[in-house]
Amino acid sequence: MRPPRPSEVMQQAADWIVQLRSPERVPNCADLFADWLRASPLHVREYLRAVEVWEGLSHPNAGSGRSREQLIAEAGDSNLVELPGREDVSGNAPTRRIIASAFRWRRVGFALALSAVFVLAYLGRQRTTMIVVRTGVGEQHSEVLPDRSIVDVNTQSEIRVAFTSTERRVELVRGEAFFDVAKDPARPFVVATDLATAKAIGTRFSVYRAQSATIVTVAEGRVLVRDRHAVAGESKGITDPEDAVEVIPGNQAEAQSGHHVRMRRANVTSTFAWREHRLVFDGEPLATVVEEFNRYNSPPLVITDPHLREQHISGVFGANDPGSLLDFLVKVDHIAVTRDTNGVTHIGGETSD
Repeated sequence: MRPPRPSEVMQQAADWIVQLRSPERVPNCADLFADWLRASPLHVREYLRAVEVWEGLSHPNAGSGRSREQLIAEAGDSNLVELPGREDVSGNAPTRRIIASAFRWRRVGFALALSAVFVLAYLGRQRTTMIVVRTGVGEQHSEVLPDRSIVDVNTQSEIRVAFTSTERRVELVRGEAFFDVAKDPARPFVVATDLATAKAIGTRFSVYRAQSATIVTVAEGRVLVRDRHAVAGESKGITDPEDAVEVIPGNQAEAQSGHHVRMRRANVTSTFAWREHRLVFDGEPLATVVEEFNRYNSPPLVITDPHLREQHISGVFGANDPGSLLDFLVKVDHIAVTRDTNGVTHIGGETSD
């Protein structure tokens, strides 16, 4: 049997990057990965290259001043540094020595790592594409993905895309995104957060990673929303039908830690209004309204009178125009708006003369 070409090993390493970060990996994934690493120092070297590519996309300065050991630790792959000292295929060198020799291998510059993205994207039958998109305060961004799906990324958000020939996976690291998914029955489209996964084939839906929940709202088609811990439990034979719901248009599912996934009717107009740079509120507490405005604007709005936090607000405002909200509030008799020297706006109760 001929030894694998470096390009084939590079592709295998890229696939391991995806598999090790997937909540639906097989139960013995770590053992299979360890066996693959031990098979050849080339495997270790190419995996380290793949980690540099992934971390380079996630951190613009990844190629500067950081060792491979640090990159591996930040990637969260403790398997590389905690492997038992079993012998390699030659029966002589412990795995730790194989890894150490890889660490001593000449440094790959960040430019080379970045160019490897394109190689990883198109080599082999199991092709892998990695993309990272981030937005800052008040920023929004639209991205056409390799499968021609379109994603709109909302303010203060981050997504990591990892496409293979069998699955299209997006990790929503923070924030919110809207997905217009191209139909491809052979490759499910999965969006994952810390609490849930949303699986679709061809549909339009949004996923919001809130502070304590993941909210999936469907505009078109159907989306299977599953508790992420339940996905991991299924690999051990543990299932619960209440940990998954199929969401239909006009509805949304909410996943919270320690609770079953719940489905309810959605106010689609207000949920998707951010795509038109608008915020729509229908009897929402002022605390919720201010929190939402602060996602899009800086300096922040601050409620100084706790009695106002539950004040109900209804209206349509510009997402990047907090002045539209403040103009509305000053018309309410018992609310006063002031701004300090740092530009922070305070919303409090009026004081009597």
